Amino acid sequence: MKKASYILLLAVLLSACGKGQWTDDTGGIQDSLIRFPSGDTYDTGDDVIIICDGFSSDASFYLVSGDGNQTMIENVTVTGSGIFFTLEVPAGEYTVVAEQGGERIELGRISVTGASSEIIISSVPDYCLPGESFVIYGSGFTASTAVCLEGGDGTRTELADVSVEGGGMTVHVPEDAPRGKFTLVLSQGGDETAASTAFFITSRRLLSRITYTIASGTLFEHSYTLTVSGHDGDGNVTGFDEYVMTSSTGTDSDGGYTEYSFAPASEDSGYTDFSIRVRDGKVLSSTFETTQGGIEGLYTFNWEYDSDGYLTYAVSNGSGLGTVWLETVDGNIILEDGDITCSTYDDPDLVNNPFGADMTITVLGTECEIFRVAQLMGLTGTVSQNLPSDIGDAPAEYVYDDEGYVTGASYTDPVTSFNVDVEYVYE
Repeated sequence: MKKASYILLLAVLLSACGKGQWTDDTGGIQDSLIRFPSGDTYDTGDDVIIICDGFSSDASFYLVSGDGNQTMIENVTVTGSGIFFTLEVPAGEYTVVAEQGGERIELGRISVTGASSEIIISSVPDYCLPGESFVIYGSGFTASTAVCLEGGDGTRTELADVSVEGGGMTVHVPEDAPRGKFTLVLSQGGDETAASTAFFITSRRLLSRITYTIASGTLFEHSYTLTVSGHDGDGNVTGFDEYVMTSSTGTDSDGGYTEYSFAPASEDSGYTDFSIRVRDGKVLSSTFETTQGGIEGLYTFNWEYDSDGYLTYAVSNGSGLGTVWLETVDGNIILEDGDITCSTYDDPDLVNNPFGADMTITVLGTECEIFRVAQLMGLTGTVSQNLPSDIGDAPAEYVYDDEGYVTGASYTDPVTSFNVDVEYVYE
């Protein structure tokens, strides 16, 4: 049964005015005109109209189940000719009972069949910050729909501050809510729906340093560190310890862009000069010059994205040096090397960071410092949903902190066969 609008409810109640008195001479309840104009069968979340005389604002109303359990009806609207309220009880048979002035009377029996429709989820955000609210979009929500967070150990925390309007349910997360990764569970009419199996309650944390250790424990061991020296008020990177970063603006046939240039902060650091051109939060192209014998020259790589904003490839001019080919399947970025797929996704629990930089790019672009800089600056397009469970033929392992952020990764490079360990540090 559909919810009746409040305008209709008021119209029905007002049309009954004059058919009886508020109370009798003793203040008791007049029960001769009790009617349920919408029938006696309802769904959870429906509005119930009862036409009856004699109630005052001091009256209390209850739903009594077949086994005698009594539930007080909250937020009952009392008018001069009756009452109405919203059903917020599970399916079952109930007796509607009123109490006033020491008198108790049964107004009638109703059947509650459950929620009026199945909950269908269309979208859920990946995370929410404590003290803020998020919206679950879909259909079938009612005033009785309950929302809770279920942790990995099965512990549940109800998010009680919920409101339903139109095609969305707004849920407020209190400041003291637990942090981490949760299954977001919606309960209604005895049924449960997992709106998300990877929902995070987390603070907004910014990645500030990546350290790669390659071929650890061998004669070929070497490390590479990239450190953010600061962020502005919007979380944008303002510089790196390892580079002198400058910026300029310009315009091409497609509009304005910002160009960032990077020069090594130390001449003997082993880092190279390069630049990236950025528009709409994504790298358009990258340029660097090499003096390596046989391939000397200035190279420009055009970065391409698919219609959903996922990075697909960077194409080089000239020798093909540095070309990276990517594709996206089911929201996950896959690295291709010729006919070899270098990344696979078999574990849905290996989720990307709830906020900020794309961690997938950090493990797929290990040998390209330009990709590492772009990743730390959050300029690599739409973020991959998950982290690769395998890189090449070997499994990848990750370490998460209590709020769901990746703090470490270990895998084997499919080209060199060297082991790679990555450490991530946040502000």
